[in-house]
Amino acid sequence: MVCVRLETPSIHFGVSHVFLQLVRRLAIVVFIAAVIGTYLLMHPFAGSSATVTSGFYLDVGASSSLGFQPTGIPKHNGHRTDTGYANDVVNYLSTKGVDLQLRQIGCPGETVESMLLSGDHCYTLPQRQLLTAEQFLQANHDAVGLVTIDLGFNDVRPCLNTAVVDEACVAAGLANVTRDFTPVLAALKSAAGPNVHFVGLDYSDPFLSKYLQGGIHVAVATRTLQVMSTLDSDLVRLYHASNIPVANVAGAYQLDNRNPVSLKGVGVVPLNVARTCQLTWNCAGYPFGPDDHPNNAGYRVIAAAIEAALPAAWRG
Repeated sequence: MVCVRLETPSIHFGVSHVFLQLVRRLAIVVFIAAVIGTYLLMHPFAGSSATVTSGFYLDVGASSSLGFQPTGIPKHNGHRTDTGYANDVVNYLSTKGVDLQLRQIGCPGETVESMLLSGDHCYTLPQRQLLTAEQFLQANHDAVGLVTIDLGFNDVRPCLNTAVVDEACVAAGLANVTRDFTPVLAALKSAAGPNVHFVGLDYSDPFLSKYLQGGIHVAVATRTLQVMSTLDSDLVRLYHASNIPVANVAGAYQLDNRNPVSLKGVGVVPLNVARTCQLTWNCAGYPFGPDDHPNNAGYRVIAAAIEAALPAAWRG
């Protein structure tokens, strides 16, 4: 008879060893999942599949940041509306499951220089819009938020809203932007928490409406376009130097597109002129125009440019 001896102890040892390996691997997986979950909790928009969340939207700037439009009342300088680009962005994000509480602190006429140094008519010194923005961001340091910056246009607006371009005024305005904008951006970013996304705006040229007057005004319109293009280049450079993405408003308005198109009631004009008439009040007749603010359609175009500059996760 042949006796066969089963080595059961070695079998038991092998099973136990495999079991322990599985337990260890499971523990590692659980640990990694916990780390990822904690990160996503602390950075709710960081992932590509962000869930419904909430936060704030701080809207910094001048009258356009408040959705200003003319009232049609003679000698009235317009009023803020709830159909501005900030309202449009909030409504858009709500459809993506992102609920932002809008805080608008802009002041009509605000310039980069007044933002940093001299103050404006909306705030009593030492309080300024910049200080208000810093205080808000510090108070909401741990929150998710969006900040849009709409500054620079008023630094050159008085130079262009004239019969001819005031070149000395243009030079001074552009110099002020170059000198003062970086400190403004630095102050805002320094006050903000890690979950705040900034978007800067560049500009269209509402004064292209001068083209419709013909004659010498065509040359004036050409010059205002050159000035606004220079301003936009300066703003984009300064925003990018501060690692802030830019909403391409100039591109959305097709600022550099001079292809001839037919404009109702006018005739053939360059496309950038037609877009100015379609998206602002500057071609409108009395008592609503001329007014260089966007109309509802214009604000919606600006909002779309801002939305394109938001993180992909916010846009769903």
